Amino acid sequence: MSEAILVSGGHVIDPANGRDEGASVLIIAGKIAAVGHVTEADARNHMIKQGAPGKVRKLDAKGLLVLPGLVDMRAHMGEPGRDSEETIAHGAEVAIHGGFTTVACMPDTEPVIDNVAAALFVRRQSEQAGFAEVVPVCALTKGREGRELAEIGQLVEAGAVAFSDEQRAENSPAAILRGMHYCAMFDRAVIEFAQDPELAGGAMNAGYESMLAGLPGIPSVAEELAVSRACMFARETGCHYHAAKVSTKNAVRALKRAKKLKVRVTAEVAVHNLMFTDEVVRARYDTNFKVFPPFRTPEDVKWLKRGLQEGVIDCLVSAHRPVPPHEKEWEFGRAPFGAVGLETALAAAWVTLVEGDVLSRSELVAKLTINPARVLRLDSRKGSLTPGHDADVCLFDPATKWTVTPDALFSHAKNSPFLGTEIKGRVKATIARGRLFEFQAVRHTS
Repeated sequence: MSEAILVSGGHVIDPANGRDEGASVLIIAGKIAAVGHVTEADARNHMIKQGAPGKVRKLDAKGLLVLPGLVDMRAHMGEPGRDSEETIAHGAEVAIHGGFTTVACMPDTEPVIDNVAAALFVRRQSEQAGFAEVVPVCALTKGREGRELAEIGQLVEAGAVAFSDEQRAENSPAAILRGMHYCAMFDRAVIEFAQDPELAGGAMNAGYESMLAGLPGIPSVAEELAVSRACMFARETGCHYHAAKVSTKNAVRALKRAKKLKVRVTAEVAVHNLMFTDEVVRARYDTNFKVFPPFRTPEDVKWLKRGLQEGVIDCLVSAHRPVPPHEKEWEFGRAPFGAVGLETALAAAWVTLVEGDVLSRSELVAKLTINPARVLRLDSRKGSLTPGHDADVCLFDPATKWTVTPDALFSHAKNSPFLGTEIKGRVKATIARGRLFEFQAVRHTS
């Protein structure tokens, strides 16, 4: 006998379908069956029509927002090769705690995700874990070395949702241009990291604060150059270019110019880059604030928010990168970059952007659901509550306050710049492909 889930009494926000209203969501056999005024009798009728009669499990979502499962375009899982940082299975479970039901993992692993076997390994590990669906962003070039292109066509067949060399060690414009030509043929985005590697050495944002801190700086021009060049390559090739983790005023300006010229370009910003500035980095001198790209100036943050408002920046990402605790204890200049973000991204974005009157509720949800799903070519089954799509749902309480402590984070790694901070908004439950995960009591009705 099968079981349906009826989520009722909540407020549904589904930008892809223009919903921002009180409604119920019916889930049958791991798929969205209906959204709207759905009663238990309606649910039973749906089950009978599908030839799967059974019981209806009812969740009372009163006081909660019912959102499509969140889609994260950028997480670093470690596996294969650096399982001590985080395995795919554990990362997928961490994602569920933050309301993310789909996560794109980056190819900077050891070995690199640059072949069919590696791409299939990611998918198999995700399927066996049974939490969030983890999909591979595959390397554009073999070994991420910027020389020989990976087998683009074969990787698309193996499930590659996009291509990226992430933070390659050397500048290789010819390889990027050639890779964009090939990716355009297979309708996959190239996620080019928005930093020129020859200029981006350093430990924090270059400027007054880095001078006072006595730390080498990462200049903002390194980002502007990389973004401007990639926009020109996208114009030349017709490829979809997605700018990764923009952080500077002039990068936003470059992207805006490209969009005005109808270049096929989208962009993302990490939620934590909207929350902190380089002044905090110097004042705290805490390696949990060492992220890449670094926290920039208040003026940059202002432009990032403007870019979100104007649609220049399409997506919000967690930029989840676990770092083993002993490595974050190294001196600031030597400690690795990175912060965990899957569990705090939604709440931090909600407080900063919705309560900060930067975006409407629906605009924010779009940048965490349907927009990234479209970039990753997953919008035919992810990013919305469309009937027939995967039953991915996030039940979010924007009023719950909680303090981010190591014990409050499910992730094994605790390298978060939010440690010790009280934030508002918490995921109460997540449904991933029809499987219910509850973190704080959601009332069940008989």
